[in-house]
Amino acid sequence: MIQTALTLLRKDLRLFARDRTALFFLLVLPVGLGAIMGTAMGGGMMGGGSKARKIAIAVEDLDRTPRSQELVEAVRSIEELRVEVTAGVRRLVADGDRAGGLVIPAGYGDALSSGSAPPDLVLYRDPAKQIASQVMVFQLSPVLFQQTAKGLGSRMMGRVTELMDLPEASRGAITKELIGSYLRVEDIMDGVEAAAAEDAAEAGTEAGTEAGTQAERDDDAPPVTSATEPDATGEVGIMEALPGLMGLQIEDLSPPRADGLPRSAGASHAFSAMAVMMLLFNLVAFAGTLLEERAEGTLDRLRLTPQAGRAVLLGKLLVTMLLAIVQLVVLFTFGALAFRVPVMEHLPALAAASFAWAFAASALGLLFATACRTRKQMEGLSTLVILVMSAVGGAWFPREILPEWFQTAGLVTPVAWAMDAFHGILWYGKGVLSTPDLGGVMVPLVVLGSGGAVMLAVAFALYQRRFESA
Repeated sequence: MIQTALTLLRKDLRLFARDRTALFFLLVLPVGLGAIMGTAMGGGMMGGGSKARKIAIAVEDLDRTPRSQELVEAVRSIEELRVEVTAGVRRLVADGDRAGGLVIPAGYGDALSSGSAPPDLVLYRDPAKQIASQVMVFQLSPVLFQQTAKGLGSRMMGRVTELMDLPEASRGAITKELIGSYLRVEDIMDGVEAAAAEDAAEAGTEAGTEAGTQAERDDDAPPVTSATEPDATGEVGIMEALPGLMGLQIEDLSPPRADGLPRSAGASHAFSAMAVMMLLFNLVAFAGTLLEERAEGTLDRLRLTPQAGRAVLLGKLLVTMLLAIVQLVVLFTFGALAFRVPVMEHLPALAAASFAWAFAASALGLLFATACRTRKQMEGLSTLVILVMSAVGGAWFPREILPEWFQTAGLVTPVAWAMDAFHGILWYGKGVLSTPDLGGVMVPLVVLGSGGAVMLAVAFALYQRRFESA
């Protein structure tokens, strides 16, 4: 029995070794996808790590004074940020072109020079880019602290009255008293510290004095409130209010919906990705029936039909596009009903994007079908190409978290342009054409249409050479 089993084992191994598609899925595909995933998530080949991804942020200087320029240069010096000084940063963030935008208001430099609290800086953020938003605030905080250190205490006392939501009538007087109290305490603390330092120098016990002073301060210090969670009274922790205390007002540009419900960036990206990646797999599989028809002799009988010729391939294109539209309608209907994806609100733009993507994906499927010799060859090649395009094109994870060269490479794939179109419509609320406040998705649609036309032309040429002349 064992000898028979070993004989069958050798037989199956020989058959498996002859199946190139099976070998590809077993050995090549996992390694290739592992390399893509490792590189995308910041790893490096042979143990070498890649550089940290820089977050794109736009800065608009409305003040244009030496002090504001000093702030701009300080922001530019942050290694984790890729800074562009330009105008109209709010629209750049609203369009998804930048993760954030910092606006320096007029009067900022004059206020700093006079020692008074300057007007608030404004940081626009894209809520869909949560990681980038957190990193931006973290990196900007020390820069803002250095720039506005003078008068910071007065600013914080003024913000305390705002956070306490005091009546407008008494807020000015209370703020004035708090600032005056802070300045008096600051003078007293300066005197105490100077006296303590002098005593420590004379006695040679500076370390002990400092330890005792620190212990006394710790004993007298109030309980520490969580930096990110509300305290027992339900108030926000100090780290939540810190940007505002330093004069940084954060505005998340969450696109409004007509029905008043909040948008979900995660749901928008998920259904955009499913519309792109799953459509490719299904359409390529259906286009592969062309190879089956040739193998079964059906294609030869069809070619005997008068004026058949390229009409056979054109018919395949039309039925593939029809199936694509049906799949997209079902997918987005489910998304609208189950996850409240704003489909009906942007139906014209979504219909245009769906048609453009159905055409491009169908053309790609026919290109695979006419370029490959067998169904198994097409399955192996198309699987690799679709998975790679989905990874670098942003269907697996948002492109902004990928290395910069990955983002650039993604632009050569139709997946990246389709994701830009669908996510731009469902999350940012874009239409086909641009408006004064928001860009449109016309460019991605034109790229998809042009790319689909090129792929279809190549597919027709291959069909004529390899199918009609056979």
